[in-house]
Amino acid sequence: ESAANRRKCAKTTSTTIYASHVILDVNAPTLADMCRPGDGAAVPINGVVPEVFKKVLFFCYGGEIKEEELAANAKAIIEAADRFGIVSLKLQAEAVLTEQTEIT
Repeated sequence: ESAANRRKCAKTTSTTIYASHVILDVNAPTLADMCRPGDGAAVPINGVVPEVFKKVLFFCYGGEIKEEELAANAKAIIEAADRFGIVSLKLQAEAVLTEQTEIT
């Protein structure tokens, strides 16, 4: 694996999560910009709960987040997706949040 395509390491408060820079570059451009290809140093990710960050990365790798999970974490997922440039995930979570919001 070339230095440019090495897996990046994103470090949360108590969890270290590895991700491919290539995957991030395609699916989470802002997050990819936080990482330097070829630099194996951990990138601190503050302000995102590790479980939400894992869901965001799961989505970046082609996974589908269940509607129940989106509903349970909609605001946090919207914030993370917006922060990391994952437009399609943000739109999905916003749609779920809109459906569950009761207007009186």
